[in-house]
Amino acid sequence: MLDSTYEEQLKAANEAVYKHSLELARLKKELEATNERQETLIHFIGHEVKGFLTKDSGTFAELLEGDFGQLPDTLKPLVQHALAESRQGAASVENILKAANLKKGTVTYTKESFDLKALVADSVEKAKPGAERKGLSLTFVADDASYQMTGDKAQIGDHVLRNIIENSINYTPSGSVTVSLKKENEKLVFAVRDTGVGITEEDKKRLFTEGGHGKDSQKVNAHSTGYGLYIAKNIVLAHGGAIRAESEGAGKGSTFIVEFPITSPSVV
Repeated sequence: MLDSTYEEQLKAANEAVYKHSLELARLKKELEATNERQETLIHFIGHEVKGFLTKDSGTFAELLEGDFGQLPDTLKPLVQHALAESRQGAASVENILKAANLKKGTVTYTKESFDLKALVADSVEKAKPGAERKGLSLTFVADDASYQMTGDKAQIGDHVLRNIIENSINYTPSGSVTVSLKKENEKLVFAVRDTGVGITEEDKKRLFTEGGHGKDSQKVNAHSTGYGLYIAKNIVLAHGGAIRAESEGAGKGSTFIVEFPITSPSVV
């Protein structure tokens, strides 16, 4: 009698475990489907919005270049501002899409030999209009050494160098942004020093995290998505490098430092 009761209880327990397993499997499948739908929606909306912003940027650029006739001097500042805003908006959307791909693990990297110094110089040149609009001094300092490295040139240029330089410009109301490059202890050291708003100890904790905003970051930079430095960190790590930020606190400026190994990186 006891054995029969025990067997019935064991059978009931096994059936309960099986039902829970089926329910967990169902919930997991639903969650995966929901995540997939969200990712699809993010990419669809992102690409659509980016397309509109890119088209607007092209139109504003054509206006400034006189493709539709001479633009009155009174309108030039407005069109220049609109062009800058649309380009910044497109860059923000690009960062969101990039972060989504990093999270999914679908980002791939190419390996090629390139001159890091030339890439930094190009990134500085592309960032100059933004600095000039704010009245900031943007300079690049480097010696005559060779800065050849191997890695994904496009990813490093677009999402590491430019993200960090433009981040410093965005968070520097006045003063200067200084970009430097040097060799140190078998590493290529890229640094951006600014006289901007600085970083508190609390903000440092979330600086390179996904969607990580400083406490008052969006008051200074309304376009901030919180993904730029997160993306930069992931790309740097994929190249076997390191990234960090230094600041003595709010209102005391910041320095962002990226170190790449001179030897072949661990690009995945």
